[in-house]
Amino acid sequence: MTEVGKFWRTAAQRRLNRRMILTYGGAAGAGLAALALAGCGSKSGSGSKQKGGANAQNQPKRGGNLVLPLNFQQGFDPHIVTVSQTSTYGYFYQNLVRTNPRTYQVEPEIAQKWESPSPTEIVFTIAPNVAWHNKPPANGRPLKVDDIIFSYNRAKTNDPRFIYKSGLASIDKMEATSANTLKLTLKGPNAYQLGNLAIAGLKILAPEVVDAAKGNFGEAATAVGTGAFVLQSRELNVGSVMVRNPSYWKPGLPYLDRIDGRVFQDLGSQWSAFLAGRTDKDVVPGDQSSDIETKHKDQYNLDWNGDQAGYMLIANTKRKPLDDARVTRALRLLVDHTEYKNAWAAQWFGRGRFASIFPAALENWDLTEDEYSKYLEYKTPKDDAVKEAVSLLTAAGVSKDKPLKFTIAGVQTGGGDYNTASRQLVQAQFKRLGQGLVEPDLQGFEEAAFTPLRASGQFDYYAAGNSPGGIQPDDWFSDNYQTGGSRNYGKMSDSKLDQMIENQRTILDENQRKKAIRDIIIYMLDTSPYTFQAGVFDLNASKKDVMATPPEGKSFKWSEHYELVWRNS
Repeated sequence: MTEVGKFWRTAAQRRLNRRMILTYGGAAGAGLAALALAGCGSKSGSGSKQKGGANAQNQPKRGGNLVLPLNFQQGFDPHIVTVSQTSTYGYFYQNLVRTNPRTYQVEPEIAQKWESPSPTEIVFTIAPNVAWHNKPPANGRPLKVDDIIFSYNRAKTNDPRFIYKSGLASIDKMEATSANTLKLTLKGPNAYQLGNLAIAGLKILAPEVVDAAKGNFGEAATAVGTGAFVLQSRELNVGSVMVRNPSYWKPGLPYLDRIDGRVFQDLGSQWSAFLAGRTDKDVVPGDQSSDIETKHKDQYNLDWNGDQAGYMLIANTKRKPLDDARVTRALRLLVDHTEYKNAWAAQWFGRGRFASIFPAALENWDLTEDEYSKYLEYKTPKDDAVKEAVSLLTAAGVSKDKPLKFTIAGVQTGGGDYNTASRQLVQAQFKRLGQGLVEPDLQGFEEAAFTPLRASGQFDYYAAGNSPGGIQPDDWFSDNYQTGGSRNYGKMSDSKLDQMIENQRTILDENQRKKAIRDIIIYMLDTSPYTFQAGVFDLNASKKDVMATPPEGKSFKWSEHYELVWRNS
């Protein structure tokens, strides 16, 4: 394999498992036989057939319905909504390429194949017969290369609402070189660009649908895609109906006739519905995961997943006194990550691990638990960290007479939830360990209200989930930590870090890039005003008769793969 071939094969390593993604829209299966893994040739990423894995009694069956906990709460514009929503849009929208949920490599989607003539060029051949849903105003017309260019230019819009623009930042030029060929020219070598195109928020839209929506994607009629299912109806906070796309461009798919979405008031009632058999898949509540795994493993399909979301604590570095590096460093030292891991993560998700800049799904790129435990912020007991934090706060002019006061903001879904619990926990830690120097208060928002507030920097400090929609290390670097990143909500800026991030993108050898990323993690442990509460893992459960193609692929993670799900009943 040449360096160019290795370049794109390395670029294809990805995973995606956010808790809200898993809760509200997960998808299935390891991959369609006709759409094999890409990127293994010396310069080509064309598909090749996988081996069949289904035995006689487990051959896919056409027909049947599925009921999922699914809430299309934020409308249907994938370029501006959070990952918890846009990840569920894969039932009806599609990306140029997508991620295989078992191998975590990039595989074809709208693009049938691709090749890389050089490390700064990717040429995609669009699959034949791709067509828009037969809904106005697209009315079933064929997809054009210009639709893809339009969508990417829209997603790159210089507006804080368009939160996935960082995934396209390295693209210098987009050209329709023929009726079915798209050429991307990059600004320089980027080991991640191919995988970036599979980010959940970079779905392809029809220009006429965007024009007709006039900025309001609030109704089911505006969800016009090229995917396996057609969104027939959506009643806000009640449910939705998706039916088989009768003109789907992939022959024989999807298997299911219909997917019904059900909305629940809280995770408790949602889980009760699954146990009662009223839904077909759910995420196991963290405090019940051990019991389900040991006592009910023969009753359900079970699968642990490292969460793709980062549960983060972010200081707004543009607000005083949080613009003082001594203050933000002190706040990090007052976080008890062991308590977050063993109490909060275990209760709400099932398992936890130490983390600082990457979620659990990226643990192979992260420091180990033992390595983290040697750093002051993660040491137990917290005595030395508290002493250093008090010294820093005092030097910054904080005292018991003039305590540090700020508001910890975040999402609040009502009835008690992991976001609320996280804010309450970090507030309690600051008060308990801060020796009277830190007095934060709390404020919760509905997710629809919190998203624009966070994007515009209207907060002091927040504790909430965050995700760039992809799970390569650079998705996090470019979106969350680099100067100007579309999800760098606290506006941190560090020229040395920026250069380190730029450098690791150009390293084609994965082992060498891992070393560079390790150096970044260690540097950010001392300098970043952001930190993670903990990395978390979820246990997913589905009914035994819910199958995927091939049948061993039972991790129903991502909505775009539900075209491969079938009922064995």
